[in-house]
Amino acid sequence: MSPSINRKLDDLVEDVLILILVECEVPGVLAVSRTNKYFRRIALTRAVWYSLVSRLFQRGFIDGQPDDGYFRDLATEQLIGLVRRMLHGPKVWTDTPSQSQSFPAPRSQTAVRRAVNRFRKFIRRPPLGGLASALLVESRRIILHPEIGTGPAGLPWQINRSKLLPGGKYVLFQNSGRVECWSVFEDRHIWTHTPSMDHTLVHDFEVDMLEDNVAIILTCQRTEPQPKHFVEVTSLNLQTGVSDLELVSRLPERPLNFVYVDCVVCGDVVAVHLRPENQVLLINWRTSSRVVVSGYRSETALVPGYLVVLTRTGTRGEHRVALSPFASFACWEPNDSVEQPSAPVVPVADLPFLPGTISLTCELYYTWKRSIWVYESPFQRGRFTFWLHALVNSTPALLSYEFLKHDTGVSWRFVASTPMPDHIYPTAMALSGHTLGSCRGYVEDGIFAPFPVSKGSARRHIVDFGGPFMTDLSPFSGALTYSTLTELVVVYYD
Repeated sequence: MSPSINRKLDDLVEDVLILILVECEVPGVLAVSRTNKYFRRIALTRAVWYSLVSRLFQRGFIDGQPDDGYFRDLATEQLIGLVRRMLHGPKVWTDTPSQSQSFPAPRSQTAVRRAVNRFRKFIRRPPLGGLASALLVESRRIILHPEIGTGPAGLPWQINRSKLLPGGKYVLFQNSGRVECWSVFEDRHIWTHTPSMDHTLVHDFEVDMLEDNVAIILTCQRTEPQPKHFVEVTSLNLQTGVSDLELVSRLPERPLNFVYVDCVVCGDVVAVHLRPENQVLLINWRTSSRVVVSGYRSETALVPGYLVVLTRTGTRGEHRVALSPFASFACWEPNDSVEQPSAPVVPVADLPFLPGTISLTCELYYTWKRSIWVYESPFQRGRFTFWLHALVNSTPALLSYEFLKHDTGVSWRFVASTPMPDHIYPTAMALSGHTLGSCRGYVEDGIFAPFPVSKGSARRHIVDFGGPFMTDLSPFSGALTYSTLTELVVVYYD
């Protein structure tokens, strides 16, 4: 056989291997690249990684740019960098700039440190010090210009909340009691939510993406001046701006004016966390059915088809984490949108759970916002990462586990326990485990790494936008969004 025919066969084999690899997920491609030099060269070709990144972008795990052909211009190393940022967070969240420094401790911590030094022979803990910090350096800033409401009928602009949708093309914005959708790249208004009742303010909202550029938006609302609390589920076509009201659900009456703690949307099911009884209203908006789950000192999260429940089982910090399938709930009742709701209240202990739970010993924060976050793997359906902020032996820590849902139940694996600074208040979590939150005594929010830092490295990377703004963290791209009195801002980091 002539050398030219051999070369053609080699080229054919290489083309076939590339066609196979472009259909794989990232872990499979990486496994092939470790086989030998030949497979490593093929696995690191640009065609393979362009296909991998394009699929992740279509599923909302990687944010795009104004130019739809943005990924075509990137080299292999840059494409791999996008995947690495999704999994591990932006590099600046981990790297410590040379100019980083240990910021002075607040006055309260200084007083405590002096007292500890004075009586250190009676205690075992080391003296307190300033929290080593480094200021984050932005790589890209996008500014939108909505007409931000400041009238007496609206909520204060300082608590306006914004949320960047997966893919980075659209942002939802809580504009002084109403919710708007804006195009990020075009600085263009797409849609404004219209409540089904008059004299209504939106107190909280959440969103999940369906296929074909359709967003499912949950709004938690309250009427004025006679307070009635209710939630709405709306489907919005992001390309056309056309929306449909899918469901209205009245909440049980409560003695408080502000009853919403948190809300979540996951496919067909939405969850609304309510004060003061620590209850969770679950609604299946497709079947128009609902149930209220009550659990003293419990935390919940949603994954497709299941309720993740962390509940206390003992008096010494014993907790259990388990999955309850929505399809096995026998307590769903028809949703009543107008009259006083009659949804049953079901104790957490009465829910059906899958075989396979995990026990852990810790104390929860029990703040208004959530302490647990659960994310499904971008590469494998049914594999999840579970993050928990808690006190372990009276010390703040970030606990991480992985669990795999299979036909016979759930398998759990402990990943890590990372010490966190004292008095940390988490507000958001990235897929990488980086936490957006604040510490007592410090004005600025910060990004906290999910792994131990080396001596001299920054424990906290400062997020300081010059005001007391409500900042939201995009779980996959690491982008931060917030609004001022005049602007809506999206900030990216490399």
